[in-house]
Amino acid sequence: MELESAIKERIQERFDILHELYDIWFTENPALIAPMERFYQQAHIEKHRAITYLLNKGFIAANPVENEPELVAVCITVDGIDFFEQGRLAGKGNGWSVATEYSDE
Repeated sequence: MELESAIKERIQERFDILHELYDIWFTENPALIAPMERFYQQAHIEKHRAITYLLNKGFIAANPVENEPELVAVCITVDGIDFFEQGRLAGKGNGWSVATEYSDE
């Protein structure tokens, strides 16, 4: 059951990242501006892999900020919005209950 728990935690991590970017998307500035080293989270391998996964799936986009080489603009893509909304409506990624759902088995 440890592997299933780890998988659920990783899914939750990806949904948490999408949730933050989803909320930002519907504000005046639809992108998160962050220092590159903070966004890519090299020191936190799980978060780094989650971000890499979301980038590779095309659910988020990260672009350099013009005239600011240390900054990156990160936003959710239309595919990311669809995936996040469908997942939420299907009951996925609704908090840690996803990660702990089978903890009693």
